[in-house]
Amino acid sequence: MTVSFRRSVAALACAALLLSSGAASAADKVKIVLSATITVLSAPFFVAKDKGYFDALGLDVSIDSSMENMSDTLPLLATGQYSLLATSWGASVFNAMQRNNLIRVIGTRNTLPTSGPSPMAIVVSAKEFDGGLKTAAGLKGRKLGVVGLGGLAEYQIVAALKEVGLTAADVDMVAMRMSDLGPAIANGSVVGGWASEPVPTLLAKSNIAKPIASDALRGAGVVPIFANGDFALKNPDACAKFLAAFLKAARQLDAGGWHDPELLKIVASYTKMKPELLAEIAVVATPVEIRPDFQLASDTEDYLRGKNLLTYPGKLDFAKFYSQAIVDQALELAGK
Repeated sequence: MTVSFRRSVAALACAALLLSSGAASAADKVKIVLSATITVLSAPFFVAKDKGYFDALGLDVSIDSSMENMSDTLPLLATGQYSLLATSWGASVFNAMQRNNLIRVIGTRNTLPTSGPSPMAIVVSAKEFDGGLKTAAGLKGRKLGVVGLGGLAEYQIVAALKEVGLTAADVDMVAMRMSDLGPAIANGSVVGGWASEPVPTLLAKSNIAKPIASDALRGAGVVPIFANGDFALKNPDACAKFLAAFLKAARQLDAGGWHDPELLKIVASYTKMKPELLAEIAVVATPVEIRPDFQLASDTEDYLRGKNLLTYPGKLDFAKFYSQAIVDQALELAGK
């Protein structure tokens, strides 16, 4: 299905005015239900909500954090109960996209930093780390806990193994909830696993696990933002405005916001974490490239096809599920 998302000059000017000068009337606001996990990586959503950035652009955004699993959220996105959802590329996403046009991708929530600490890491037992297990080379023959096999966690581990000449066949990956990873490492059930903040920081502070060195997926857009297909087709301006408000909050966080008491208080109210702990976490929220990382998507798709996790032949044409005009408008509104 080919539908133009091109905006009018008048619509852009109106949106820019809203961003700088005030909120739209309640009757004119576009309602958006966002499914977002309660994690520090969702912080820009929380800041944009509580600071009024969505409201100023004429959006009535509500955040639902009741669902944690992609298997639960994707059907609700496809049926329109959710307007937007941020989640990683994975088998369930690809299969859902291929089945119909009920899911589209509008942008990127998180890009991994090109250097320094990463908010997504492979951690290993602190004892093993201190004993020399500091790179993926030491994972050969070991058991790892993975949050969501068939998704980003597994693929990042595989990418780290590839860096040192190993493959997925060289390790034993077992499905595990993030909350179970620390106890499993502590009792020796696994040597380590994949974790996203705040888990790596909490495990390191407790001397349970430490992150190994890896450049896997550095600079990659690991968490796209998806939209219900009908919503995106009918509300391209609203999608662009959502991304613009998100970018404003993300840039504010990255420009010292993780040490701003007001912003920390907002994020803490959603994540239930202490502000002082949030200030310790190394988080890069702003996407380097707001456009979805289709190269990562394609590479992940190839890997998952090799595991027979995809229900369709061939490759997805990601351009069918995306509008560059939405991203262009968002960058224009937010200031490139």
